[in-house]
Amino acid sequence: MTASERFRKYLAGEPVDRCPAIEWAPWWRLTVERWHSEGLPKEVRTVEQIQDFFGLDKCLQTHGIYRTAQTPRNPGEGMGIMEDEEDWKEIKKTLFPPVETVVTEKQFEALRFSRERGDTLNFFTVEGFFWYPRKLFGIENHLYSFYDYPELYLEMCETYSDWLVELFHYVFSRFRFDFMSFAEDMSYNLGSMISKDCFENFLAPFYKKVIPVIQSYGIPVFIDSDGDITEAVDWYASVGADGMFPLERKAGVDVSLYIKKQPKMAFIGHFDKMCMKDGPEAMRAEFERILPSMQNGKVIVSVDHQTPPDVSIENYREYVKLLFEYCEKATHEGKEILPCPVFEK
Repeated sequence: MTASERFRKYLAGEPVDRCPAIEWAPWWRLTVERWHSEGLPKEVRTVEQIQDFFGLDKCLQTHGIYRTAQTPRNPGEGMGIMEDEEDWKEIKKTLFPPVETVVTEKQFEALRFSRERGDTLNFFTVEGFFWYPRKLFGIENHLYSFYDYPELYLEMCETYSDWLVELFHYVFSRFRFDFMSFAEDMSYNLGSMISKDCFENFLAPFYKKVIPVIQSYGIPVFIDSDGDITEAVDWYASVGADGMFPLERKAGVDVSLYIKKQPKMAFIGHFDKMCMKDGPEAMRAEFERILPSMQNGKVIVSVDHQTPPDVSIENYREYVKLLFEYCEKATHEGKEILPCPVFEK
């Protein structure tokens, strides 16, 4: 069974030989530097090389970037490049390159090669309708913009969504990715950063516009949001999302609740990275916590964000062994698992 076949069958609620064994996020630079000092060969540096070294199912990300070389750079972390309508008029001239230039022919060739090889999941990522305005406004001004510049916010998202529709048609007609993700990070450790009304008025219309385009190519749509998504999971389900990740334990999230609330959705992540430094027993206890959800829903267990540098290479090897052991216990054999909505269309 290829990686793509296993992933699609698992999300469709069908029996598989095992759950996909992936890391959706790359590792921290300091983590890799530590592992190089502990036996990871110096030449093993890229995400694909590291995944291959540890024997994981490869999971590689392709980005759809709306900026160009002419777009001003953010002057600092969390700072924006615009404030008002006049700034937007100028900034917009530097955004949204021709869609045929976003993914190069060399990238398409590599994607097709990995699909033929059968050992890799490929996912396509763009910024979502919370993340994209935040990168332009900056963190603080973005949160004020819902009230100070509501018409501008909607205009920005309308322009972006038009470009995304064109981009999706071009890219997905050339290669069908295994799944799609929208980078959002709309929540923090106490919940969503915006109200449900803000979501309904400023984000939902655009998701309802673009998600059906993606799903028309048979591609599941995931939302990437850190923090506590207990409220947001229902909001994103309402606009057609098929799943969410990474379900950070430090924010108190509980995937067993989510598969009850949204049984058709899939979830990636949720393994508490903070326990990995404590060794095999602590990691096994964490897998045992998640296993019932893996067996009763479409939960693809993975580190709930990037593996931190306090994890030794030996402990990471133990993590990977346990990951495969528990993935083999989540086959959906004999279970009634509802498929993601994209497979019902």
